[in-house]
Amino acid sequence: MSIRVKVASTPVELNHVYQLRYQVYVEEYAYMQANPQRIIMDMFDGMPDSYNIIAYDGETPVGTIRVVIDGALQLPADQMYDFNQYRSQLILQNHEQNLPPPLLANSGMFAIDANWRNRRDLFRALFKLSCDIGEARGVTDIITTANIETLAIYKRMGLKALGAQVRHEHISVSMVPMHCTMQQITQWAFGGPRAHTKLTELFSESFEYLLVSAGTPIFNASEENAEEAYLISSGAISIAMDRADQQQHFDLATLTAGELFGESCLFDEQGRTVNAAAIVNTDLLVLKKQDFWQKVNKDPSYMKTILKVMEQKLRDVGRRALIYAHASKQERLEFFLEQLSKTAKPMLKKPHQRVVRMGGHAFSVISGVERDESQAFLEQQALTGSIGLTDKSIIFYSEAR
Repeated sequence: MSIRVKVASTPVELNHVYQLRYQVYVEEYAYMQANPQRIIMDMFDGMPDSYNIIAYDGETPVGTIRVVIDGALQLPADQMYDFNQYRSQLILQNHEQNLPPPLLANSGMFAIDANWRNRRDLFRALFKLSCDIGEARGVTDIITTANIETLAIYKRMGLKALGAQVRHEHISVSMVPMHCTMQQITQWAFGGPRAHTKLTELFSESFEYLLVSAGTPIFNASEENAEEAYLISSGAISIAMDRADQQQHFDLATLTAGELFGESCLFDEQGRTVNAAAIVNTDLLVLKKQDFWQKVNKDPSYMKTILKVMEQKLRDVGRRALIYAHASKQERLEFFLEQLSKTAKPMLKKPHQRVVRMGGHAFSVISGVERDESQAFLEQQALTGSIGLTDKSIIFYSEAR
């Protein structure tokens, strides 16, 4: 199963956004009044600094959120609460610290289909893409008015109330004005401080995620006219090649967070030559060929960046191939645990500890060592105090080497 999260850009996608809002706000909760068009939209949807994010399960829209960057008409939240005093405080604080003036954004119009509200990865992915947009635009602070019935969720995300409950004549539920910094919401969305690398810069402003469940194919060797490259945000991907009889796969590599794959399609018109599939639940950043070449034409140094990344990848692939071919099982286990340590992210509430969301089965697949032996290795490492183990994660207590 896969979910694609992107900025709505076509009339059809935008209409899906407005219809999904209506489905949730009017038909399900009756927060707003019904209308013959069966859509919910306002003047901010037509603004150039407004980004409507839409999530699809196949062709079905399942979630949406809107990000609006502050401008001459201010923000949607300003129609319900007077944020001007708070704006003035932020401006003064930045001035006293010799910082540029703050740039505010409003995150709102959040709606998820009832059948998908138990998908935490979808919920978080909508906000991840919101954060990508905010960071790309230089946003420093987020303001919103939160539904009183979902206030606890927003507080867990790091937002704080700025005032008492307020009501709007067109909305039947009380709202609470809230604020947080861009840094706070980003740390919540990405599970800790976000590391920026040449690859994340390469994918900046691509504004598209693909969420895939364990076992889901990303592409196969028969795919022609490939148009997308992928960067692993979290999870793990298996790369394999079909044998001559097409009855079996030959495993080539296992990739983890921070690694790039499928990038050859950016440079040629040939089809895929390998298969890629998710080993565990995985989040991918998507870079389309069209967007890539637009960036290259705008800034030729962009090409140099990806060529350097690919050069380093070839070195890493060569080293990994040697490990698979010649290392002992113990050496393989130690090598891949070290590789995972490099991709581990600081925990939000315990930043001195770093975590990889991966259980023992996935580690067994990555290392190419039988499950009982790889599990015994992890448990031994846990006994020494170098790592911690849960059913779905590996926690590192020391810095990556």
